[in-house]
Amino acid sequence: MKLNSSSAVPTPLPPRNVPAQARSRTRLLRVLDAADELLAETGAGGFTTTRIAQAAGLPIGSVYRFFPDKEAIAQALAVRYWSDFEDLVAGVAEADSHERLDDPTGEVLRTLAAGFRSRPGFLALWFGGLRSERIRDATRPARQAIAGSIERILAGRWPDAPPELRSRAAAMVVLAGDGLLREAFRRDPDGDPGLLAEARLMLDAYIAAALEDGSR
Repeated sequence: MKLNSSSAVPTPLPPRNVPAQARSRTRLLRVLDAADELLAETGAGGFTTTRIAQAAGLPIGSVYRFFPDKEAIAQALAVRYWSDFEDLVAGVAEADSHERLDDPTGEVLRTLAAGFRSRPGFLALWFGGLRSERIRDATRPARQAIAGSIERILAGRWPDAPPELRSRAAAMVVLAGDGLLREAFRRDPDGDPGLLAEARLMLDAYIAAALEDGSR
């Protein structure tokens, strides 16, 4: 599955020169799409500004017009990947609000795992040595939004739990889930199925302990 490029520009945007004209914005998206495809094909080792420019069919100067270095390109990609994941989990929360899911934790994990699998560029970026503190900080708002969607699911099942407990539980689920998903995909490029199953049990047990005690 190709990275979603229908949205104009990732936010927050790291490029030094945010384009105002449609033609320049199209070029920016060409750079990001080419970078995504390059990551998927060659991994982090082949991720250079020169090769990105070649893949985009643009002069290297056009790349540097938008991005000062390859980390800035990786940051813009990471924001776009996590924005996609934010939308996926929001979709699970929306579905749950209409018809209660039997296994919401499992559904969130399955949805994110499927999103990871369909974005090999993300796997190469997140697990291939390109992830930095700057990139983690840039993607934090998306992970916070994912926590908000999880909190929405929790509110439907534990309406009597204090809101601060639900908020804290959702944040912990995202923190723990991120680590568990990373380990699952470190072990197996498709996500280790045994670890993903154990992750669901672990997160469900934590949620029940945290919110059932808080509802009494």
